[in-house]
Amino acid sequence: MNDHSAGRRLIELMAGFWKTQAIYIATESGIIDALDRAGRSTAIALALETDTDPDALGRLLLFLRALDVVEGDEESAGYALTAVGELLRTGTRDSMRDHVRIYGSHFYQAWGELAHCLRTGGSAFSHVFGSDLFSYLNDHPDTSLAYERAMVAGTLFFSEVSTVHDFSTARRIVDVAGGHGALLNEILNANTAAHAVLFDAPHVIEEAASRPIATDHAGRCELVPGNFFESVPADGDVYLLSRILHCFDDEACQDILANCRRAMAPDGRLIIIERLLTQDTGSSLAQGYNMHMLVVLGGGRERDEAQYRTLLDKAGFTTVDLHPLPLETHLIVATPR
Repeated sequence: MNDHSAGRRLIELMAGFWKTQAIYIATESGIIDALDRAGRSTAIALALETDTDPDALGRLLLFLRALDVVEGDEESAGYALTAVGELLRTGTRDSMRDHVRIYGSHFYQAWGELAHCLRTGGSAFSHVFGSDLFSYLNDHPDTSLAYERAMVAGTLFFSEVSTVHDFSTARRIVDVAGGHGALLNEILNANTAAHAVLFDAPHVIEEAASRPIATDHAGRCELVPGNFFESVPADGDVYLLSRILHCFDDEACQDILANCRRAMAPDGRLIIIERLLTQDTGSSLAQGYNMHMLVVLGGGRERDEAQYRTLLDKAGFTTVDLHPLPLETHLIVATPR
């Protein structure tokens, strides 16, 4: 890499926030949805519909075109959404709009205080907003709903979980801290004989009552509120922990795993879904999320395969299988010793 290319690369790295805020504002201000309704439109027409300045909007659309969010130009037929831009629409099944909303607002502000993490080892989110993430979500229902939707938007691989692990013999699946039940819904859709329990904090379970897991599987899925640091529902033969352990330090993880170990049937299985750290220096999402867990949660972290095996061993489990999933996630299967 010569000096010019190194300098360009550094500028691109330092200007990453341009992209975050351009996509966030285009989504939050209604520009994406207006373009979706029109099919194809010009900056002038979009400015009238969204009450924005035509010149400023024109510049934003040029930048979004460079980011592959829109395609087209002002002079001919106008702009239209690309496949990336279509993920930002409101109300579509595969929408990642809420993912963009939470990352462009609360998480964006937290990352602005990264220096606090380096000084203290604590959460920048708590420093900015005055409470830890989960307490904040409990006190702000609108943000909690956006957060849960964002978590679903970032897990487009859920539909593939049942293809890498066989749930056909499962009698009672307990999804611990399963949010609004998006993963459990996919598993029950693929395994029509299974019954399940969705377990999460009271305010999350209240929100889940209107989601497909409750409306489509009313006879097969029980919604149970609680605190997994105290206990989890008993007598399940499959327990799910999807992107939960990375939120906590090793000591807290041991408490969660121990509660699952005590609750499950002797022939039970524990299914963990997490990103695994590797030594790769390429485009690993896990390395970025490892930092994100520090910024947002303080004690949270991504772990490598050996670290998960150690956690499981200390909690009385034997790791028996490991399956790759999209977006650099893995499914870990463990059984009680």
